[in-house]
Amino acid sequence: MYIPPDPEPKTASRPRDAERTRGAILQAARTLFSTRGYTNTGVREVADLAGVNSSLVGRYFGSKEGLFRATLEHVIDITPILTEALRPRLGQEMMEVLVHHEGASGPLAMMILSAADPAAHAASVQFLQEKVLTPLAEWLGPPDGDERAARLNILWAGFLTASRLLPVRALTDERLASTRRWLEAETQAIVDGRPV
Repeated sequence: MYIPPDPEPKTASRPRDAERTRGAILQAARTLFSTRGYTNTGVREVADLAGVNSSLVGRYFGSKEGLFRATLEHVIDITPILTEALRPRLGQEMMEVLVHHEGASGPLAMMILSAADPAAHAASVQFLQEKVLTPLAEWLGPPDGDERAARLNILWAGFLTASRLLPVRALTDERLASTRRWLEAETQAIVDGRPV
């Protein structure tokens, strides 16, 4: 008598579906947190945009604050570009990211728009410190890595704010090239430890 083999357990495809669902929720959260802000974004709206049931947001992230923190964790990480190979041209690399990457202002917008909520604002400050400033300062090295990391953050955040979040007309395409060269030079001078 023939006994058919057991069918593949249904759980075999679940991790992939769970990963896809989690990714869709994070993408929807990034979109809404960076355009509407933390206080004006609800869990249901995130779930609707992700195309999932709102109970899944709670299952994966626990709360709206947990979702916000997970989204920051997902979008903020400078370490991939902090290599010795990129040190001599970090100015150019960062301008590529800031000028040509469409989502470059997303994390900054999320952090700025979180200021109205104390817990979300505290999470933004924490992630900025842990995921950008501390690794950057360590990579820049002593004696003044912390100060140079702060200067770079000011340059980059200022550029993103003036070009994407609160657009300044003088940074239109025609004039962007000279501003980009200036930012590349300033970034590289700070990285190299040269006086600016």
